[in-house]
This record gives sequence, C-alpha cells and structure tokens, in this order.
Amino acid sequence: MKLQKNTLVLIAVALSMIGLVSLYETQVSPKQEAAKEEKQKIFTFKSDRVQFFTVKTPERILTFERVYARKGGKSSWEMKLPVQAHASQASVDFLLDRLATGKSDRTINITAAQLPEFGLDKPQATVTVKLDNQETHRLVLGKTDFSGRFLYARVNPPEAPPQKNSAENLPVLLVPFDFKNAVNRPLSEWKKAAAPKTEKPQTPSPEPSPENQ
Repeated sequence: MKLQKNTLVLIAVALSMIGLVSLYETQVSPKQEAAKEEKQKIFTFKSDRVQFFTVKTPERILTFERVYARKGGKSSWEMKLPVQAHASQASVDFLLDRLATGKSDRTINITAAQLPEFGLDKPQATVTVKLDNQETHRLVLGKTDFSGRFLYARVNPPEAPPQKNSAENLPVLLVPFDFKNAVNRPLSEWKKAAAPKTEKPQTPSPEPSPENQ
C-alpha cells in the first residue's frame, strides 16, 4: 500500500513537472525571446516615420527628404544634397530598412583612447535620421570586425567627442556588414533611374505617284 502511495506521489510530481515545462515553453520562453530580440534591436523606430536623413562619409554629405503627393498622400524621396534629384526608392528603402530592423550581435565597452582602433574616431559613415516627431537618431559606423561579418558602431553618441584621457566606458555595437553596402554606394545609385526614352516611329515619306513622275 505504501509503495502504491509513493508511486502516486511520483506520478503527481512528474505531471507537475510536465505542466511547468509546458507553461515555460508556451508563455515564459516566448516572452524572454521577444525581450532579447527587442534588446538586440539597434533602433526602435519604424522606417515610415523617417522624414529626413543624411549620410555623411569622408567624401561627401548626402541629404534626403520625404515628400508627399498632393493627392493620395503617397510619399517619395528627394535628394537635396549634393544635387537636387529624385532619389532611388530602392536605395533609400534598403538603408532605412536596415536602420529600423537591424540587430546588434553584441555590445562591447571601450575607452575614448581606443576609438581609433575601431575606426570610430574618423568613421567611414555617419547616418542621421529625423522622425515625424522631430526626434533624431545617429548611427556612426567604424571598421569591420575581425570576422568580416560585422561593423563596429556607436548609436546616438553625444555630439561633443569624448576626451581622450577619459576613463568612461563607451558602448560599441557590432552591427551587420550590410550597413556598409547601404551607405557606400555611387552617387548615381542614390538617384532615381531615368525612364528610357522611346523613339518615335519615323513616318515614311509618301512615294511619288506615277502622275508626278
């Protein structure tokens, strides 16, 4: 009889464990994964909220502005600098999508004196965006990491550069290498491709009638 009671207790414990595991897998674990993914996101804004952005590289500064059609409210992008032109929607979308959905592989802490080691004292590119609520965000891109899969980056750093002798820890993120492709492209790729010209068919000259020959 005692053995039977012990068996029932073990069955009850086993069922409780199964219930706890099931609860963890269906409720706790997904929430933890979602929280982890949210923490890894570089920015939390959506791409359709961006109204203006600049891409600054050692070679040039490009600025873009979202414009809206008078009818229908559809938006498109215009390049303002270095020339005024219709912007390539594909190139703009590629960059803004990376900003809105990109995730950091991990974060490391460095000092101001180490910024040159990561290419963050003279960055290869700085992207600044302005949202529809006038909020601004910056992404500063440095060197490629040793694996070749990520770039060192700083997110929303202070405008004033840190003092070189400062011992303050500066967070540096490892962001996808895609950002390099998103910002380093020829000027022609930032412009909207011109529509191909259609040649008008030539009208053949009328043949002279026998009476005019």
